[in-house]
Order: sequence, then structure tokens, then C-alpha cells
Amino acid sequence: MPYNLSSRRPTSASLMTEAWTPGDSRQLDALVGGCALVAQADGWVTAEERRRLVARVQSLPALGLFGVDEAVQAFEALIDRFDKDPEDGEAVAEAAILRLRGRAGPAHLLVAAACSIAAADGGFDAEERAAILRICHLLDLEADAFDLLAARGRR
Repeated sequence: MPYNLSSRRPTSASLMTEAWTPGDSRQLDALVGGCALVAQADGWVTAEERRRLVARVQSLPALGLFGVDEAVQAFEALIDRFDKDPEDGEAVAEAAILRLRGRAGPAHLLVAAACSIAAADGGFDAEERAAILRICHLLDLEADAFDLLAARGRR
């Protein structure tokens, strides 16, 4: 996993099983909200990007704890909401993300998943990086834990 939380912390696999609670709708909503916020960071998600992003969402190990079909449906519904009203979509995504503030394990995994979505097309662009920095701010996390500040200028 390219966005390891740090060598001082547990492995991503052990953190995932300790941090995510199967069936916790707040965690699922936050994960979907973060992924959608990053996916639409440039203002739209094309049909090809949507296919790629859905495939990426399906491949995220954390979603196996929730149910991939449910997560993909929630992701698509939120992307549709962004398409209809970007401000409403952003507000819904941010409200869901905020529910993980103060919950370090799930919050860190949410940012790692958002980074995975941003990297799905080969790298971070400025809008994706800004969306992930916004997620870090909402969760009161230090962005440098995810190498986001050093990532400037990539792509």
C-alpha cells in the first residue's frame, strides 16, 4: 500500500481490521464521501473515470468489511448528487467525513483510501491533492503523515 501510515504504526492490514467496524454505516458513509470528494475534485467524473473509480473502490480492502456492492451503490449515488448540485454533494460528503473526526484509526484509513482513489489515474493532480488536504483538515489530521505535502509538483 503506497500510503503507509508510518513505520511506527501497525501495518495497514492489522489497522484495517482494528479500525473499521463491519456494518458501521458512519464509517461506510465517510469512506464513500472521501472517495467521492476526491473523484470529483476536478469538477466532474467522466464515464471512463467512473468505471475506473468504481473498479478501484471495489478493490479497496476496507470495503470488504462493509460490502462492496453497498459501497459502490453509495459511491455512485453521491457522485450523481455531485453531478446534479456540486455544493450539495460536497456538503453531504464533508458531513459524512466529519463523523470520523476524533477516531484516529478510521480517519487515517479514510485518507489512505482517498489517496488510493487519487492515484487511480497515475498520480495526484492539484485538485485531488487539495481535496485530500481538505479531508485531513476536516479530520484534524496532519497531512504530512500521508506524504501529501511532498507530493506537490507530481503529475
